[in-house]
Amino acid sequence: MCKKIAVCLLFVCVELNAQERIWEKRNERKDDAETIVELTSSDGLVCRVVSTNGLTDSEVQVIGNSLNAVWAIPGMRGIEASARMDEKGSGGFRLVVYPVSFMNSDEELSGYFPSGMAFYFHTSLFYDISMKVGDFMPKVTGAFVSPEGLIKHVSAAILMPEMYMFDQSLFGRIDRLEKALIAALAKSAPKAGVSSETTLAILNEYNAIPNQNSEMIFVALKKKGFKTNIKEVRAVLWTYFGAF
Repeated sequence: MCKKIAVCLLFVCVELNAQERIWEKRNERKDDAETIVELTSSDGLVCRVVSTNGLTDSEVQVIGNSLNAVWAIPGMRGIEASARMDEKGSGGFRLVVYPVSFMNSDEELSGYFPSGMAFYFHTSLFYDISMKVGDFMPKVTGAFVSPEGLIKHVSAAILMPEMYMFDQSLFGRIDRLEKALIAALAKSAPKAGVSSETTLAILNEYNAIPNQNSEMIFVALKKKGFKTNIKEVRAVLWTYFGAF
């Protein structure tokens, strides 16, 4: 049986499908100035929570809801997680889950997260995940609006890890996305959007030779017989890099 958990994220209230799961406090103990509480779920999952003053029932519920939302990501399986409450008493906490398997489109992704998958809750739930892709350590950050959105960013970081090395600021990226939308409304960007194939071609060309501007990339792609236009090139460069 499933239920829906309402989670407000960046002024947008969305509903995440999560397995019906109850979390309870177990094995609470003091360790110097910290309290360590083990939360266990009705189906055998475990989360070790570190705080200064223990956990209230409402904090257990919020942590449990966040865990349910994360463990409901399609293709992801695991048992263990850990959390640390903010010391300032804001009600926020950092959450790390440790997937033993994460299948997406017949590909096993769990190896890209040697340190687990980190999330942060403060009124809303965000992801702040460091990855290991070859010799790169890209980071994907964003509001956890939907599992599909997170998987899309993770897949992009696996495909183009260099891009996720350049910009680790969620709010900087949001600011540029807003400006890109404004540009689109002003008819300076393609009305129909840019296809994923075109976006990938433009990003690959940008990464191949540093410091190219939109005109140079457009000419290079045209010589290769790739169909695009200067508006699409500018829209992609502005959205991802804040540059024309």
